[in-house]
Amino acid sequence: MWMGLLGLLQGKLSTQAIALAAYSLSSYLAIAFAVNNFYDAESDALNPRKDNPFVRGCSKSAVHLVAVNQLVALLLVAACAPIPSFIAYAAAVSLAVAYSAPPFRLKGVAGLDLLSHVFYFGVLPFYFSAALVGAEASPTVFYTASILGAYSAFLQLRNLSEDRGYDRTAGDKTLFVEHPLVSQALLYASGAFSVVGAALLSPLSAAVALPLSLLLGWKLGWERFVDSFVVVSLSLPAVAALCGFY
Repeated sequence: MWMGLLGLLQGKLSTQAIALAAYSLSSYLAIAFAVNNFYDAESDALNPRKDNPFVRGCSKSAVHLVAVNQLVALLLVAACAPIPSFIAYAAAVSLAVAYSAPPFRLKGVAGLDLLSHVFYFGVLPFYFSAALVGAEASPTVFYTASILGAYSAFLQLRNLSEDRGYDRTAGDKTLFVEHPLVSQALLYASGAFSVVGAALLSPLSAAVALPLSLLLGWKLGWERFVDSFVVVSLSLPAVAALCGFY
């Protein structure tokens, strides 16, 4: 949701754009997590970190309800959004479903699990919202999208690392299952790229974000340093521009 809202702040806001983005992004997240939870119920039942509603007896009719709502959201975006925005949204929804659901189940294919996540949980939600508000195709927008892609890779690799044993048991040949050393190197590299990219995009915002991020990193681990630094550094310029201060 944050990545989509960040894209929304790249252009001129309107009540219609805000309402459409809020509904369509919420629907998108709902279908992404509903499908993922449904097809991961077996492995999630073994994983104490997961709180999968389908493990606790949620009916599969919930997925059907979410899917119908997603169809409504797609039709609404098709009717009200610019064509580039609709294409980005449709692509994000398609990848989110293909990530978890057969016959594609990209989550179970080493390499594609990471690449698909970079787009459907990073670049595409940002671009959908940016195009929705008519943001110009500027170097800043493309640069921000690349940072979000790297940060999405970091989030995915961290998740795959934590779930490696359960994914192996479920038969998913994720990147961390098949190539753990390469995946670990990519985890560090994507985290470093995200931090450096965010700092170069807005040094002033990075300076503001650094103290809090260092504190969180010291208390909760280096991954939380990356999270807070990237989110705060990228959010501050967009909020400042919205308020007319930047």
